[in-house]
Amino acid sequence: MATLGERIRNLRKQRGLTLQALAGDQLTKGMLSLIENNKANPSMESLAYIAERLEVDRNELLADIPTHELRDLLKEIEQLYTQEMISNELIIKYKKIAGKIKPYIDKLPFRYESARLLEIYSRCSYHTKQNDWQIPLAQAEEIYESLHMINQSADLYIFRALMAFTEHRYKEALTIIQESRSTFEERTGMLDPLKKLDFDYYESILYSAVGDGENSKRLMEEAITYSKEQQLFYRIDALYRLAGFQAILNGDIVNKDFYISKLRLFADFTDDEEINAVADALEIHYLNSFAHDYEKAMALVEKNLEKHPEDSIFLFALEKGKALYGLEQFEDALIWLNKHKLWEFLHHPYDLSVHYEKDAYLALVYAELGQNELALKHATIAKELIQPMPDSPHKTLILKVYEQMTA
Repeated sequence: MATLGERIRNLRKQRGLTLQALAGDQLTKGMLSLIENNKANPSMESLAYIAERLEVDRNELLADIPTHELRDLLKEIEQLYTQEMISNELIIKYKKIAGKIKPYIDKLPFRYESARLLEIYSRCSYHTKQNDWQIPLAQAEEIYESLHMINQSADLYIFRALMAFTEHRYKEALTIIQESRSTFEERTGMLDPLKKLDFDYYESILYSAVGDGENSKRLMEEAITYSKEQQLFYRIDALYRLAGFQAILNGDIVNKDFYISKLRLFADFTDDEEINAVADALEIHYLNSFAHDYEKAMALVEKNLEKHPEDSIFLFALEKGKALYGLEQFEDALIWLNKHKLWEFLHHPYDLSVHYEKDAYLALVYAELGQNELALKHATIAKELIQPMPDSPHKTLILKVYEQMTA
């Protein structure tokens, strides 16, 4: 954090002034040099003179964090900070961001820039498992509330709900979203369109997380209709993905095809190959686990693995193993099932249930290979993992495999 002398020197250089030019006729060049190097303190009269020549308010020089420094810091942080799917790479970036903000935390003035820095610091600290994120979050909330910044306040409530979600406190997370949504609707009369879609999206996700597929589907469809009416594309790919998966669970093939086709159209529109890969992953999961068309599933898997050999392992290793099991290529199935790794940042019961199928399929493969002890071991692992999850076809399969292995 810059000292008074450093602030004066930085501002002088920004304005292209020499020591002599800034000193003018009321200070000597030598005295100004001492001030800039923190070897002398200016009198209030000299400070006022320096501030006038630098065209800033005297309080700007005296503040713990001058306005220009605060704004420069926020600009730097905003360029670094992104909200995206959590990954190990993002965690490293968040640690760096938190480290840049931390020296300023206790000296931030009561203004918007401070609230935003406190919010980003809290988010980064939470995701990097640091213990000092709660007080800055409360301070950010207080500033936003005082400045009547409704959308920013709502974002913090959503963040609190997502914290409960990532800790698998799904019912609590849903309650937080619903109560905060009600609060902001009462205060504003009508939510900002993007904020309404935020609440619709997260409430829908949380309904499905507690096993209420009916309300999840209702909110998804309302959000998609609203997006079209408002001509917004915000969160539309995530809504299509969730709606497509819900349709698969419900055995609604018409809507499954509809939402997957919408995902593909959106991928073409945005030129985003990742969205196309997600659409393929949904279709492959349906072909393997519901239609049992293993040859079609395998063809789609191979297409993706050929196109994105490294990036696709996470999405497709499990599904390739399942397809190979269905095609009775058990040794190869074992290889691909063991390539699958559960991504540590998955928290939704749908995602977890899909990935917990790995051990059930390992049990089935080991049983076919006559390795009954290993078959029972993996069936037991799958059963213990799936037990807390809401009812789903994946849970039904896993429990059926366990019964088969213990019969």
